[in-house]
Amino acid sequence: MKLSLRSLLYDLVFHEKCPVCNGDSHFKYSPFCEFCWNKIEAFSSHRIVRGKFYNDFWNYIVSLNSFGAYEGLLKEAIHCFKYGGIKRVGRELGKLLASITPPKIDLLIPVPLHINKLRKREFNQSAILAKQCADAWKIPLSLTLLIKVKETKDQASLEARDRHSNVKNAYKVTGLMKEIKVGLVDDVVTTGATLMECAKTLKKAGIKEVHAITLARAI
Repeated sequence: MKLSLRSLLYDLVFHEKCPVCNGDSHFKYSPFCEFCWNKIEAFSSHRIVRGKFYNDFWNYIVSLNSFGAYEGLLKEAIHCFKYGGIKRVGRELGKLLASITPPKIDLLIPVPLHINKLRKREFNQSAILAKQCADAWKIPLSLTLLIKVKETKDQASLEARDRHSNVKNAYKVTGLMKEIKVGLVDDVVTTGATLMECAKTLKKAGIKEVHAITLARAI
């Protein structure tokens, strides 16, 4: 395969190997190679309106729109982005999410991080994904309408039964945006507790509809 000058220079400097196949990484998807990246699978149908999530999930969320299953290479790429701090992978993951057909919404809002977590991680993974979607879908994006006011434990470290109490009353709406339809963006949905609590907060503030949009969904 003929390499672009940019890719050739990247390979000469970094010599990274794909963690999946041990082949040469591609500068756009590093540390993954282009061959493995292109094998990331999407759902055949991205939108669901029913499914087993936390108790009141569907009382606050109209639809759940996800790119693919939280497994395999997609899961590994998310971990590389989220915990490895490789933002270029996040931007490419955002393009995958932006490839789905969006629900009918007026505004995109990423699930926020508490300020202490944001300072530690230095970026909000959901905001990076939401920015790619906003650019592709030509939908406004707000990074300040919904904020996290309570510092919580990492949801991934908790049992499913403890996740709702962990995020209860953790979010706050900062402005008046009544009677609009919102797309709430997150990287992964498992039990749905975080998305439900955010949606509940938005609905109490007068938001008409909340549609969840996630890169991956646990199956």
